[in-house]
Amino acid sequence: MKWTIFIQQKIKVAMLLLCIMFFVILTNLLGSNNLDNINRSVNSIYNDRLIPATDVYYISDYLHKKKSLLDNIVITKGEYQKAVAELKDINVKISRLVAHYENTYLVNGEIQFISDFKTTYNAYNTTEAGIIRLIKAGEVSEAQHVLNNDVSRLHHQNIQTLGKLVSIQSNVGRDLIKQSESNANIFSLLSSLQIILAIVIGGMVVRLVMASRLTNAVHEKYTMN
Repeated sequence: MKWTIFIQQKIKVAMLLLCIMFFVILTNLLGSNNLDNINRSVNSIYNDRLIPATDVYYISDYLHKKKSLLDNIVITKGEYQKAVAELKDINVKISRLVAHYENTYLVNGEIQFISDFKTTYNAYNTTEAGIIRLIKAGEVSEAQHVLNNDVSRLHHQNIQTLGKLVSIQSNVGRDLIKQSESNANIFSLLSSLQIILAIVIGGMVVRLVMASRLTNAVHEKYTMN
């Protein structure tokens, strides 16, 4: 009888230990997955949101410089060689920034807007080259007309499109932050559950040990009688 009770208690303890092992493994796997998700979200915020937003800022700045240089070319008329060289250098820099932006993770809205920007930007560069040809040909009035109309319109469209890209960056970044917070909350919940379960299991083990001692004491008393 004593050995039967002893074995039953051992089986109960073994089952509890198996439950602990299963829960610990499960929570560790879930916790590890949540940490990976948090890490991916943080990396995405930096690599796919912060860096591209910086690219957009520099592109916008270069576009304003291009417009200013073109204004000066029309105003100064014959003195344009240096400004043209600067425009070519800026065009190379913008192309690199756009290519870098396209290599990041893009949501659907970004894909459309970056495509729109490239179309308008190419049209701007074509118009810019046309103005320079007009200046070289001495047709300053025509160059001024194109500058005030086509160039101003295309420049405004470029800046507007970049503004939409920045807005998307902000919205997606906000969503990534919310996702990271959600993953962090889940990880915290799993950690709390581990602590609670450890306390509950500890209490149950103590109770089993006390019950085992009580059973032994009763059995010894019964044997003595």
